[in-house]
Amino acid sequence: MTLDELSRELDSYFRLAGVDDDDWSRLFDAVYPDPYWLEFAEPGYDGRWNGLMVRGADEVTRAATCVFPGDAVVAQLEPGTLLFSEHPLDFGDEPGFLPLARETFVAMRERGISFYNVHAPLDQHPEIAPSLMCARAAGLQNLEDYFRITEALPEGAAVVGDSTSSLEELAEAFRSYLGPEIGVHVITRPRPRAGRVAVAAGGGATPEILEASLERGCQTYVTGNAATNCRVPEVQAELRRFRQLAEEHGVALIDATHYGMEKPPQLAMADWFRGRGLVAEFIPNGPK
Repeated sequence: MTLDELSRELDSYFRLAGVDDDDWSRLFDAVYPDPYWLEFAEPGYDGRWNGLMVRGADEVTRAATCVFPGDAVVAQLEPGTLLFSEHPLDFGDEPGFLPLARETFVAMRERGISFYNVHAPLDQHPEIAPSLMCARAAGLQNLEDYFRITEALPEGAAVVGDSTSSLEELAEAFRSYLGPEIGVHVITRPRPRAGRVAVAAGGGATPEILEASLERGCQTYVTGNAATNCRVPEVQAELRRFRQLAEEHGVALIDATHYGMEKPPQLAMADWFRGRGLVAEFIPNGPK
């Protein structure tokens, strides 16, 4: 399959037309003080922040998916691979998001490896959004999506629904779905039952999303960074505000890691690529 054909299909599947407000410029400026990545990126990527970032070989021979695209992930790829990810950057405890090394971009060019990422269009996808997939797998009922990252798409990145489970039963449902390598922990237990559950996959431990969840009756909040090892001061300050707001409103918190909650769409996308005749694999590099 040609790269242009595959890229057009991905653009359509994720409805990229008109998405111009999913801005990663501040993070890129922080992690790339020397913006060498621009030498390798597709023209206009630094305004779209979604879609084809690095153009490899004209013919795609295989695909790989991952949650965070680190140097070690790229090093595993065969020539002619298209790498698909939610994020355009890796993630670590300090300083948070991490760049791809110049040597990694050079290797991608030499081996014909392409890189395609979608962030908000994946978080708001009507079929494989991570919050939606997790909420359905956990058995939540009467689902409602909310909290848009990009205004260009109608769906929200968070999902709220009803549960008849206890907190422990809900946590066990997430463990069963996400797999044994993903730690799922009940962080606070103000009540034994889960009740009205909000799911904000990934780095959803923010006061803004919690406030929107409270407006929808949230009693339990499941996210990926209610407990985090990230040492970035701004992240820790926001987490303290989030935890204080949750305590004030008696909200139970469950953490399933940023990586863990965003893994299901990457598994789904490996199947999507196989459906187009490509050999495809998910490359694990978590939990984070």
